[in-house]
Amino acid sequence: MIKTDVCIIGAGPSGAATSLMLSNLKISHYIIDKEIFPRDKACGDGLILYAYKVMKLLGNNLFEEFLNHPKFLHSKRIKLHINNKQHILFSESEDRDMLISYAKRIDFDHFLVEHLSETYAQKEFGNGVKSLEEKPAGILIKLKDGKEILAKIIVGADGAQSIVSKKLANNKIDTKNMSTFVTAYFNGVKDIPKGNDAEVRIIYKNMPLFFYVFPFANGDSNVTLGGNSNQIKKYNINLIDEIENIISTNENIQHKFTNATRIGKWRGWVIPYRFEKQKMIGNRFLLVGDAAGLANAFYKEGIGTGMMSGVIAARNIERSLKYNDFSESFLKNYEVEIKNEFGKLLKFSFYMLKISRFKRLFSLVVFIFKKRISKKSFRIIKKRSY
Repeated sequence: MIKTDVCIIGAGPSGAATSLMLSNLKISHYIIDKEIFPRDKACGDGLILYAYKVMKLLGNNLFEEFLNHPKFLHSKRIKLHINNKQHILFSESEDRDMLISYAKRIDFDHFLVEHLSETYAQKEFGNGVKSLEEKPAGILIKLKDGKEILAKIIVGADGAQSIVSKKLANNKIDTKNMSTFVTAYFNGVKDIPKGNDAEVRIIYKNMPLFFYVFPFANGDSNVTLGGNSNQIKKYNINLIDEIENIISTNENIQHKFTNATRIGKWRGWVIPYRFEKQKMIGNRFLLVGDAAGLANAFYKEGIGTGMMSGVIAARNIERSLKYNDFSESFLKNYEVEIKNEFGKLLKFSFYMLKISRFKRLFSLVVFIFKKRISKKSFRIIKKRSY
């Protein structure tokens, strides 16, 4: 049996950020993932806000390397189309590098994993978790190959289907607070806006569906459609049929795809936005990222919040190790810090999603507050970015 102070389950952006921060704090730990990197993952492939903040915070030139990476593309503008006639433009100032970046998960996740410490991080990749068992001295993690690791505290960074969330926090799948998406890569998409602006459209089909076209440095594009999982089921929406219909018939979109070719199959994934609706802590464990339900309900991004939650988790783990206290009551501070960091943003996004279900009302709200939203957004972005 291997004994360690800390074990992180999941080496995606949330887990990698936790590991990198623990290493900065000189805390030795294990980090486990069932896959071997580089590995692909279905995603919208857009990075904003906290993803930048965390990379700068972690130091070691991580942010500078990200900016100059040949596979990552950056843009200063996001154009959110409310309907055919109305949109909101979010844009960065001239003295700042970008508002959004596009990075395939196979490349971005590998980029982070390559920076994991050789001194403090013991990597166990290609070996999934078989079971978790609470013991007096810690959490016993049994891996698929029979290896056993006993950790004083574990971090659940294993995504929407987190085994840590299910087994230790007893959280249940909640489709009311979850988004379902389909995505595929395309080659030959044309009329990408100047400056590689992000194109996001709300398309109504009894409910708001969010359509994205994000370009990459190699000329490919990520094309994505999704919305609330519960409503998709309620209205019997086939997302693949719907997105294929959009790119072939929508007057604002079809011209982009006249000579485009889909690369591979449509792939699906889910994003839980369960902030304050599920358990995030317990005796000897913390949840981060999608495992903690920290994705943004409205604009559907969870990488940045996940990475920042990893940083906050690492700092609280340092505190637990110092006082040798891994109880739920002691770890309550992590929950408080998460709420202080994300509370206003995630609650606002949740209510924006609720309002967006009513097409006319949402259009009216945007019309009335458009200038105010654009003006205030810069301060919001700068505070939560870099």
